[in-house]
Amino acid sequence: MMEVAPNPGSAAAWRCLQPILRLHRIGVCYGKNWALRDVSLDIWRGDRIAFIGPNGAGKTSLLKSILGLVPLAEGAVLRAQAADRVAYVPQKLHLPSDFPLTVGEFMAISHPDWSAWFGGLPSRLRPAIMDALDQLNVGALVNQTIGTLSGGQLQKVLLASAMLRTPGLLLLDEPSASIDQRGTEELGECLAQLQIRKGLTILFVTHDIGLVRMLASRVVCLNKNLIALGSPEEVLSQSPPPGGDSRWFTALGRSFPHSR
Repeated sequence: MMEVAPNPGSAAAWRCLQPILRLHRIGVCYGKNWALRDVSLDIWRGDRIAFIGPNGAGKTSLLKSILGLVPLAEGAVLRAQAADRVAYVPQKLHLPSDFPLTVGEFMAISHPDWSAWFGGLPSRLRPAIMDALDQLNVGALVNQTIGTLSGGQLQKVLLASAMLRTPGLLLLDEPSASIDQRGTEELGECLAQLQIRKGLTILFVTHDIGLVRMLASRVVCLNKNLIALGSPEEVLSQSPPPGGDSRWFTALGRSFPHSR
């Protein structure tokens, strides 16, 4: 399913007439098992796309195929120059509580220009690091040991470290997985503001329908292949397609209507 480019006279024309990323009938296979097959999608500058679906639907495999971390068994990922600057925030970063780095030090070794680091926050990197942390409202944590952060605080620090690379395309895998509802709302607001200020294109995998409604401009529902594509209102209100089962309702955060 390939999408039509925006009409030059429409409100979407600012995105330009070419997608920054085109997935053309891509497939990912692990051994004999297809994780993803025959998925096509055009991604436009400024998109905020949520990828939803049951566990094992191929959502993370899709992100990894965009990053080039897994080989394609079929199809192609075509990039425009605007998609060359990519940042990725993984689902989890497991750190012991006694992990010795402070937030500032973690940011320093995440900076693309760091070298010969011997601890502390290098003065030449401090302005960029503090700016990235302040944009996520976590500048006050700069001297706190990173292993002692809450799930929400750590997720914001990881996002701030990703922004040090000045990406045009930001990929997030389950960004709200370890965060409570209030933290999810704060994260969604931060991401929305970053998207506006930095002109980001955001692709995120999630099971959190609240975050989908808050942040996404479009939703892709996957279950090995592309099941549905549209606005949050369009996709989240759909009934299952022919042959759909309880996994469809689980993906959309709704109860499965068992027959009596």
